Amino acid sequence: MNNYFDTKNIADRYEKGRPYFHIDTILSIKNYLALTTKLDKALDVGCGTGLSTKALLEIAKHIHATDISTEMLRNAYKHENITYIKAKAEEQLFPPDSFDMITVSSGIHWFDIDRFLEEANRVLRPGKWLVIYDSFYNGEMLGAERFNEWYQVVYCKKFPPPPRNNNYIWSNEHLRDKNLLFVAEEQCKYKTSLTMNQFVLYLTTQSNITAQVEQGSTCYSEIEKWLYNELKPFFTTEKRTFIFEGWIKYLQKQSKESINFQEVNQTVK
Repeated sequence: MNNYFDTKNIADRYEKGRPYFHIDTILSIKNYLALTTKLDKALDVGCGTGLSTKALLEIAKHIHATDISTEMLRNAYKHENITYIKAKAEEQLFPPDSFDMITVSSGIHWFDIDRFLEEANRVLRPGKWLVIYDSFYNGEMLGAERFNEWYQVVYCKKFPPPPRNNNYIWSNEHLRDKNLLFVAEEQCKYKTSLTMNQFVLYLTTQSNITAQVEQGSTCYSEIEKWLYNELKPFFTTEKRTFIFEGWIKYLQKQSKESINFQEVNQTVK
């Protein structure tokens, strides 16, 4: 997979332009797992500029966070209890049984997922959790049907998403040799109000756009000019409300005593 997030320009935009839904997700995880005390040690893989890592401080005392992008790590949120390390998702630089939880935010589709799951199993402690989550925008602006049509017909046609691993089979039969049990999946929705400037900045963090910039077929100034021209009719007020969607997958590392894998996939309302 290509890395569409490894330049200073992209890292700067990502740090400033991504909505901070991560804390909402972490609170959902805290509730689902009934965590009453903080975990001792957690790992955030594909951490980017540390938005997901910052949120993880809500439920973990000490955090290691890894990413393959030097520029993302250079822009990452700083905290005395966070240690950032440059590493591939599939090659974590930690001894076996190191962590009480591993999280992946909006990044699993860029991984070699089978290799990553094997590595997650290696560095997780028995009985502990791998939590994979995502938030994404599908083109919904409240009270603006014409915008929703524009997003799908015009924007996504001009900036189609690059290839990614969206077809992984999350069944326990498939996960058996990874020593991981798929326990549940939770569906999420997030609402946020953005100005046109904020929304344009967000769009320029999407891989739909960063891929074309990295390939040299366009540049940010041209894209921004086009976006402002296209979006102006929809911003009849200073801010508009946008709906993002998401999901959380809960996988648990099996202990040596566990011998039966069951299909226990659930949907959490």
